[in-house]
Amino acid sequence: MSKIKVSLISILILILVIPSFSQQKVKDLKFHHLQNYCWMRLAKIVPEVTDRVILPIGTVEAHGAVAIGADNIIPNNLAEMVWEKCHALIAPPINHGFTGRSISQFPGSITVREEIFEEYIYDVLKDLVRTGFRNILIINGHGGNLQPATRAMTRLHTETAAHFMIVEWWKIAFNIVNEVYGAKAQQPGHGDLEEAALVMGYDPDLVDKEMYEKLGKDNVGRARVDPGIATMPILATTAYPEKGLGYLDFNVNKAKEYTRKKADYIADMFLEAVKRWEMMEGWKK
Repeated sequence: MSKIKVSLISILILILVIPSFSQQKVKDLKFHHLQNYCWMRLAKIVPEVTDRVILPIGTVEAHGAVAIGADNIIPNNLAEMVWEKCHALIAPPINHGFTGRSISQFPGSITVREEIFEEYIYDVLKDLVRTGFRNILIINGHGGNLQPATRAMTRLHTETAAHFMIVEWWKIAFNIVNEVYGAKAQQPGHGDLEEAALVMGYDPDLVDKEMYEKLGKDNVGRARVDPGIATMPILATTAYPEKGLGYLDFNVNKAKEYTRKKADYIADMFLEAVKRWEMMEGWKK
């Protein structure tokens, strides 16, 4: 047999035996966290294995008896629950955001000015796109981040045509609280039943039951004041959606079920978005 034939057969065997990167899934990789790779390895993975990335964003602020890091804990945990289904890497989170002034003076609260936050997240997203990510899921844990983050991703979509989705857990799938807790399906409050559930779904010890019971549920929290009334600071660092609703439930099994259902909804929406984005760009091929 000639040397040329032997070489061709050897190459064919290597192709059949060693799977290419394009056949791999993120779950088959050594890490699913972007920051764990050296740049050379990452360059082989993005975009050949995946062009999808998840960016958790949040802030640090008072949440009644719930940990002050709730707005970071929730999106980070949701990212860990959906990356495999979404076939996406997880980018290092942005843990400091735009905290409202009415709550920013409580111990542990940290705020970044809105205009600074917009430019910061713009720069982070810009370099994710430069790295080769085409489909970016932003899981947001804090309402104050929405407007600056939306402006940043809109600018980048206009400039690069990259695809972005930003998700706020408290504004989606209202029915889940009814399914799990039998509670009224509505816009949740702040540090209340639903936010505490998502924190307990990660670690039950991060909701201080002792302090909640010591102070009393109606001292820890209060329903939001009527429109037309403004206070500085707020009247309670837990905001119930309505009077008599939103009290904490310390059932860990329910908290985990609630968290899982929210995560599944987010993953399904992102997958549908990617499918539709790719379909709509079919004209380029």
